[in-house]
Amino acid sequence: MRRLIMALAVFGVTAGASPAIRLKSRVIDASAGRPATLGHHYLLQFREEPGAEVRAELARRGIRVLAAAPEAGLMVSSPGEPDLRGLGIVWAGPLEPSDKLSRALFQSRHVAYLVLFHPDVAPAEARVIVRRQGFSILNHPDLLPSHLLVTGPYSRLPDLAAADEVAYIMPASTDLVAGRRVMGCAGAVTENGPVGEYVEVSSGWAKDADGRVDLHYIFQSLTPKIEENAQRNEVARALAEWARYTNLDFSAAETVTDPRTVTILFAHGAHGDAYPFDGPGGMLAHTYYPDPPNREPIAGDMHLDADENWQVGADIDLFSVALHEAGHALGLGHTANPGSVMYPYYQRLTGLSADDIAGIRDLYGDPGATAPVTPSPPASPSQPTPSQPAAPSPAPSPSLPQTDQVPPGLRILSPASTIAATSAASIPVSGTAVDNVGVTAVTWSNSNGGGGPAAGTAAWSAQVPLLVGTNVVIIRAYDAAGNSGWRAITVVRR
Repeated sequence: MRRLIMALAVFGVTAGASPAIRLKSRVIDASAGRPATLGHHYLLQFREEPGAEVRAELARRGIRVLAAAPEAGLMVSSPGEPDLRGLGIVWAGPLEPSDKLSRALFQSRHVAYLVLFHPDVAPAEARVIVRRQGFSILNHPDLLPSHLLVTGPYSRLPDLAAADEVAYIMPASTDLVAGRRVMGCAGAVTENGPVGEYVEVSSGWAKDADGRVDLHYIFQSLTPKIEENAQRNEVARALAEWARYTNLDFSAAETVTDPRTVTILFAHGAHGDAYPFDGPGGMLAHTYYPDPPNREPIAGDMHLDADENWQVGADIDLFSVALHEAGHALGLGHTANPGSVMYPYYQRLTGLSADDIAGIRDLYGDPGATAPVTPSPPASPSQPTPSQPAAPSPAPSPSLPQTDQVPPGLRILSPASTIAATSAASIPVSGTAVDNVGVTAVTWSNSNGGGGPAAGTAAWSAQVPLLVGTNVVIIRAYDAAGNSGWRAITVVRR
């Protein structure tokens, strides 16, 4: 408490002198209640939008900027007590645990969770934190840096959220749980950094006098991997998909400096902003929010990594990526509802879900016309209740050096498909597991409750009980160091 009181005492700014930071859970302004301590990660609210000079001064004082928190806020970290004098700061404080828990977590129980850590948290440290709270880690090849996919007790989510290193927790999508390949988006960006997942960001583009919003778009550069007219059509189709459900109109711009223009460009590596691309297989694109919080001419611009294998209708599908990024260009952040276009991980997309349509209409209004709505996918299966614990993870053997980080390989041979249907009360599941040192245990768990050890290791089998409806069965193989590999199948009991 003393540390924060001393920091606030030197600000010398009265309450209400700055814009508010709108989190998804609450609104913070200079009159907000005083938190007990700053912690290692904390928010700073400024009297006005901090510019490059302020960010440079923060860095000089050993304070690292991690994310933007419009309006006029930054998420930062510092190893010790910070010097905040003379920076125009009107409030400082950490996120509360409730700020880090998506509301979607409480609408129904889920089989797994997506845990986002602050970007300065080392991956090894993040893994220790979730395991300490009783969660198991599910590996997925497409997870973004600072993200972990976990399963564990629903009742421990508030304890996990209380960890200073955790930024946000949301439900994991069925695609992530099943191990399907997905495309990931770290979120929209601003001139002050990427926007934190915990922030409710933009009010969108300002409306015209008639209540509609006229926007423009232009291609600054194209990719040689797709025929020119085809890629123009795919991006235009993505923009039109958003416009058809609300009061938006898109037309071609003459120059990239035209106001209210979404500029689309393909670029390699460093391309003139603070977000260089990382080559094939990493970050696909980034998009700037409208004005505010970004200024013209960069407001709304969409940048795509030219090194990706762009295609139409396959692999890195241009329409799918453009549809998601266009949502950011229009002012939408990520949703925690799996299956929506604006969920941070997605596969090939064909159109907007009801959740996406509600979001864009919240910004720009309902056009009044009856438009077809793409149904939302089924909700994720229920999470086991606290009284139905998942199968325990075998403890690492002290005899094996902890430098082994290679997870076991796992195959489910029966059922042969990742989706099965049966009217029986249980289903036999079997397969094989391999490891560079040796598999010590194989376990099973059901999203509807229950779990236990499988029989065998290199060749394993289990009889998994089912409830009527959708059951997501996760099989995990462990080695002596505690590394695990997993596979999932969906079983529908009629």
